[in-house]
Amino acid sequence: MLDSALSRLAPSAAERERQLATAAKAMSLVSKVVPNHIEVALTGSSAKGTSLSGSTDIDIFMLFPLSYPKHELSYLGLAYAKRAFAGKKTEIGYANHPYLRAWLGNYKIDVVPSYKISDASELSSAVDRSPLHTRYVNSRLSPAQKNDVLLLKAFAKALGVYGAEAKVEGFSGYLCELLIIKYGSFMGALEAASDWNAPAFEIERRHGPEKLREMFPNAPMIAIDPVDPNRNVSAVVSTTSLYRFAYAARQFLSAPSMKFFFAPRTGAMPKARLEGIIRSRGTAIIAIETASPDVVNDILWPQLKKTTLAIEAHLEKHGFAPFGHYFYSDNKTCLILIECKHGFAPAVRKAIGPAVHLKKACNDFARKHRSSYDLHIEHDRMVSIEPTMYTTAWQALEGFVASPEGQGVPANFATLLGQAKKVGINKLLSDKYTFVASDYFTRKL
Repeated sequence: MLDSALSRLAPSAAERERQLATAAKAMSLVSKVVPNHIEVALTGSSAKGTSLSGSTDIDIFMLFPLSYPKHELSYLGLAYAKRAFAGKKTEIGYANHPYLRAWLGNYKIDVVPSYKISDASELSSAVDRSPLHTRYVNSRLSPAQKNDVLLLKAFAKALGVYGAEAKVEGFSGYLCELLIIKYGSFMGALEAASDWNAPAFEIERRHGPEKLREMFPNAPMIAIDPVDPNRNVSAVVSTTSLYRFAYAARQFLSAPSMKFFFAPRTGAMPKARLEGIIRSRGTAIIAIETASPDVVNDILWPQLKKTTLAIEAHLEKHGFAPFGHYFYSDNKTCLILIECKHGFAPAVRKAIGPAVHLKKACNDFARKHRSSYDLHIEHDRMVSIEPTMYTTAWQALEGFVASPEGQGVPANFATLLGQAKKVGINKLLSDKYTFVASDYFTRKL
């Protein structure tokens, strides 16, 4: 069965030849415009032979000597790349510093300036590691293990947990390669993953498990970078992504199937059926739409998540019992959806005060709640019955967006929330958001 999957996942000889020919052409274009002392190198999956069939991503690095100041590396690197691909379709991207994305036919070429380093002690920015990663992986993976990497990448991709972008919070291609190096094969990696509980490992033993937990105490998963012993390669992996992967590994080992490598192409559920599912839940759906801040995705998505969690905490604080959320952006608009157990609250709430024997605390509580409808003693505690600040979840949300400062909302979103628009069920079921509603309300293991 794995061989059948590989026959679809591995690039054909012709596809691999086209990829390498395009990479060679891109490197030639760059080599013609850079000085001789700047090395041009192919990195990433295409250089390691771990690209899935259909991949059109090629990474070309311009390796500057360490003698260059950072601002010169950034400025000159972009200038050289623009000159190399003059007349071609290009756009500027941003990682640690600007880089150029260019297209040659169907291939997307990222041309990245970085420093040429021999080890992590010379590291100036995160991108400098990439050539070291390429060298390390090629020195450790056999051709058969590179096929195992393809299986592991496809497995994670079908689950929706492939990619180190903030939007995905999943497994990077490099992490998949390290898992194969660590556990020897695709099946070995799944065997290990099926038992994961906050896993922590290192291929080149330098720290030991206890030290790893001291270094990264809150990380759901720790995978030490063999070329940089102070870096956790899996830092972006969320708890949910980790355990979705672990659960799927267990399911695959129990009943192997091609479906684990090829996610079904399913569109949004029919609107009438989806509306029926939403209304049958009997919950309060609170959703708003805002303009998207003009920032790169790796800033946008963490800030959108932080804003969503801040709103959810506000609704929890005021008694609306949220138990699910979803956020989405198409880089033009952002959607925040929070599902609450109920959308209404009584006009009054009970505030539980201190035990009666705590004299000062009782006096303070009585003074603070002296305008209460009903201030009395219940058993051994003081209790106040007082007006509820918000009687509907929508009122609570409106109160939040009117004054989000100091509530954990990033500055980029604090301004935009003031112009947020309410998204009702009808709009949620519109063509723009039907796939969002389908994804949230009909999730499957």
